[in-house]
Amino acid sequence: MKPVDPTRLKVWQALSSLFLDTEIDDQTYDYIARVVLETKYSPKEIHSILWNEVFPVLEANLRSVAGEWVGWTDEWLLEHLIASDGLKPRKGSGSIAKEVDRCWNQVATRLPPGYD
Repeated sequence: MKPVDPTRLKVWQALSSLFLDTEIDDQTYDYIARVVLETKYSPKEIHSILWNEVFPVLEANLRSVAGEWVGWTDEWLLEHLIASDGLKPRKGSGSIAKEVDRCWNQVATRLPPGYD
């Protein structure tokens, strides 16, 4: 397994908050935005990480009746998520993707233009 940059892991942790079986509040949106800015990934890279790496693995949690609500360990994320190499973001479809997109738009309001 290829080692993952600690910055990538940090953004995985933040974006994974969008997939918890909990109500997302302003504090969570602020946290995600802060991490995104700290990582210095471009808007295109963040979208690729969200839609190509995090979404395909964690979207099932939002479909589960008893989904994860406390979060995933670094070890779990490192075992299940795979860093993509600059792939064009493939936004998901369906109700879960629409909800994640809606939540991402809340994060984007806290970011400089270009992240929406």
